[in-house]
Amino acid sequence: MSIQNIKKDAGKDKKLNIDINCDLGQSFGVYKSEIEQELLPYVSSVNIACGLHAGDPLTIMNSIKTASCRNVSIGAHVGYPDLQGFGYRSMNLGEEEMKAVIVYQIGALNSLTKVYNHRVEYVRPHGALYKQISESFEVALYIAKAIACYDPWLVLVGPPGDNLIKAGEAANIRVAQEIQLDKKYNVNGNIDFEAGDVVDLNYSTNLLESLLRDSAVLNDQGGKTRIDFNTIHLNMKSPVSSEIAQKTRELIPSPVPVTGTFVANSGWLE
Repeated sequence: MSIQNIKKDAGKDKKLNIDINCDLGQSFGVYKSEIEQELLPYVSSVNIACGLHAGDPLTIMNSIKTASCRNVSIGAHVGYPDLQGFGYRSMNLGEEEMKAVIVYQIGALNSLTKVYNHRVEYVRPHGALYKQISESFEVALYIAKAIACYDPWLVLVGPPGDNLIKAGEAANIRVAQEIQLDKKYNVNGNIDFEAGDVVDLNYSTNLLESLLRDSAVLNDQGGKTRIDFNTIHLNMKSPVSSEIAQKTRELIPSPVPVTGTFVANSGWLE
């Protein structure tokens, strides 16, 4: 199927009300991330770092202003309290510790969003915390329950798989399975974190086309695995990040913010 046909069919498929997200405010003091600014024109939601793995009060406030000007949805990008390791080092937190860490970050971001008549709409874990959702149902459940304690209307965005889905069900909150176009997936539809990032525009394009055409990821066995996904994450670390962002927006010309995908795909909207 050609790209033109995919674009034509996408307009007819209710499941193709998809969010495109990227990280924002992944800086601290004088340390700045420039590539995230290049990705902003292509997204409908931004994950703003909340101060523990990255971000400081002024950076967070400026990120909110940027999001407000671009009329995109805001999510809390929560991580372990690990500025030195940028949140990539795992920690063994109990349920109460996890609740404190998660609620603290959501609350900090949400307080600042009110200054600009905005609000936090979803939560996306970062780094080691994100990976642990795939590895541990207990961690996934702790995160989901912490979010539910703060605001049960918030959506938990995370890696695809049973842990995310079951944690959402147990905590009675909505979850959004996220696809990353530079990751490898196994036959169960889970990210193969050991494989690392794939720096290949053709791979990312083929994965995106498979998602739009078949709602399926390309798996490591050479086949496809269907996934009920809501959002696509644009990674800012790849040398081809900008090209992937451009291709994604070309094939998804009208992305829907994370929370809007649930309504848009419900059948109530035409």
